Amino acid sequence: MKLPTLPHCQELFEKYKVPGTVKEHCKTVHHVAVFLAQELMKKNYPLNIEIIKPFSLLHDFMKAVVLERLDNPPYNYQPTAAEVSMHQQLRKQYPQMSETKVAHLILKEQYPEFAQLFVELDELTHNPQAKVHEETRFIHYIDWRVLGNKVVPLSERLDYIYTRYGHWIRKNNIDWEATKQEQYEFERKIFNYLPFEPEELGKQVSLPQ
Repeated sequence: MKLPTLPHCQELFEKYKVPGTVKEHCKTVHHVAVFLAQELMKKNYPLNIEIIKPFSLLHDFMKAVVLERLDNPPYNYQPTAAEVSMHQQLRKQYPQMSETKVAHLILKEQYPEFAQLFVELDELTHNPQAKVHEETRFIHYIDWRVLGNKVVPLSERLDYIYTRYGHWIRKNNIDWEATKQEQYEFERKIFNYLPFEPEELGKQVSLPQ
């Protein structure tokens, strides 16, 4: 699988004027994912760290396409003129598309197999039982442990997601109870390999200041 380097990921952030708050979230997910993947791999859990590194960093880099504004809560971010211009351009170019589908389109020519992982992320959003790479399910879980740039309990993140996106969840007939159950089951599975509890993750990982 051909993978983007971390410097190229940074170039993509710059090229597409990824808003600062989205960038910080992506970087936090990246740090948490790399830390937890390394801990799991010490226990022979099957993950490919070389996939985890760029995948975690880019998992949400197209988030702006689903945001009507960049300065609304919970972001409360004051975008630059360049960010606003790119945001408007992307929403016009990719109307009514999810951030993961847009990421797939942007990456698929240069990184076809890697880009397919973003399609898998999109599938997991609609079907928690979808057959996907272990790295995809792992990144999906880590994303749901990070709110903004903070590690939070899974229950807190799930409550936030339903409060913010409940209308969309109901509109798309997503089985929210099954989705929550799958996340808790995955959490139990991976933490069975680890010497600390899910609630201790925030204390275990060292995030950059």
